[in-house]
Amino acid sequence: MRPRVIRAAAAAAAALALTLAGAVVTAAPASAASTTFDYEVTRNADAYLDVPGTEIAFDAAAGERSYLWSRFFTTQPVDSLSAGDNIGNTFAIRCRNADGTALPAGTEAGVYWAANLVPPGESKLTAALRWVFVAPSAGSYTCRLSIVSYSSIIVNGRTVTMRVPAGAELARRTEPDYTDQTRWTLLAGSGTTVARGTTATTLGYTVTPTTGNRLSIYQDAALSTCAAGSPICSGGTTAYDGTVVETWVEAQPRNPDGSVCGSPIAGPVSRWDITNAKHHQTAANTLTLTTAQLGGCTQVRATLKVRNVDGNPVRIHDGYASGTIAATHGAAITYTVA
Repeated sequence: MRPRVIRAAAAAAAALALTLAGAVVTAAPASAASTTFDYEVTRNADAYLDVPGTEIAFDAAAGERSYLWSRFFTTQPVDSLSAGDNIGNTFAIRCRNADGTALPAGTEAGVYWAANLVPPGESKLTAALRWVFVAPSAGSYTCRLSIVSYSSIIVNGRTVTMRVPAGAELARRTEPDYTDQTRWTLLAGSGTTVARGTTATTLGYTVTPTTGNRLSIYQDAALSTCAAGSPICSGGTTAYDGTVVETWVEAQPRNPDGSVCGSPIAGPVSRWDITNAKHHQTAANTLTLTTAQLGGCTQVRATLKVRNVDGNPVRIHDGYASGTIAATHGAAITYTVA
């Protein structure tokens, strides 16, 4: 038996990234947009390429927080690809000191969004990146959009050119537009593999909103299907061509002592078909609440739910990729709607 085919909601994921963006406040955010950027696919995931025109430079006090998100960040092949010409893609927000040096060792420097492009059914991918930058000290910083594309088809002299169309944009907001900006990451050793027919609860974090009348929580999970013989995770068999996954945010209101206060609130459920060809998928999830929905409770315990609906096991990735770039991560932001 093979899982029934359900298209991954790539367009919905991109829209989710905007939920915390333009719909919240009317003032335009600081942003930078790209010109057309062509680059070559490598056989392996080599160094990131910075997308020209997307860099934002700013000064920040120690501990100052900036909500960053991508808009219109798409990659596509310059020439059409055939079935089997699957291209792995990792999109990222990356920050460093203004002089180009890396942030202090151990400082989270960005996040990534990853998925394979699977032609001919897919002709492009659009990332849904969002993250909270926390200045490690008072100083000047730069952040930008970056990308790397890779595939085992790059062999025997074959080349594939990918293109980021003009208009890819990195946007930034700070207080007072967005307040109580809090982020968290699924740390190394905290990942898990979710078996068929089971649901994992992960990426837990307790939020204490203090201002505003809206609270937006996002939980973005880096997922991979466990194909037969996968070096990433075990348990996969040839009986399935991938995994069908559902993901959503759950918010449990709590009292200051951690006791439950009211009923849990579930966000929209997103469904993802991570075939063997798709291989991996960043699943973006958002839940927006009014403070009135908290019923006087002062805290919210946010978790991510990952349900393996059908197919092989699915891996929830933890920790950081090269350059302290976060895999599975979340944030909560409060703001005011008149």
